[in-house]
Amino acid sequence: MSTIKNQERLEMNEPIIRELEEDDLTKGFLNTLDSLRKTSNLSNGKAIEIYKKIRTNPEHHIIVAEIEGMIVGTTTLLIEPKFIHDGGLVGHIEDVAVDKKFQGQKIGEKVIKYSLEFAKNQGCYKTILDCTDNVKKFYEKIGFKNMGNELRFDHN
Repeated sequence: MSTIKNQERLEMNEPIIRELEEDDLTKGFLNTLDSLRKTSNLSNGKAIEIYKKIRTNPEHHIIVAEIEGMIVGTTTLLIEPKFIHDGGLVGHIEDVAVDKKFQGQKIGEKVIKYSLEFAKNQGCYKTILDCTDNVKKFYEKIGFKNMGNELRFDHN
């Protein structure tokens, strides 16, 4: 199949957005994180150890985008209980990554919007993230606001 046909095929497939499962560690998840920092060199044993540790925290959610059985996008959502706001909850988004072959297809936007809805459904009154200036417009387009040194999305 030609490169153009492969690209058309990739663009036609709508990703499934869901939480990370252990099997995803060998289905492109670590390679997708390489767009942030080299991660695919982790041993399978070390990756499973990290996954199991993360799973012990019910407030730590790794969201993935799957296309044809491969993980092509991801982000992490941490939910923090606060003493302020009468025990309110704040979502923290980290580690937004899309496989380089799938960038430009709104996969990052889809995992972020899924995470925002997930946080809202958990009762978060806001979700925040830190980012570099070169991706700030991407997050502002989704609805985040520049709040000094952080970006913020209010759920009401």
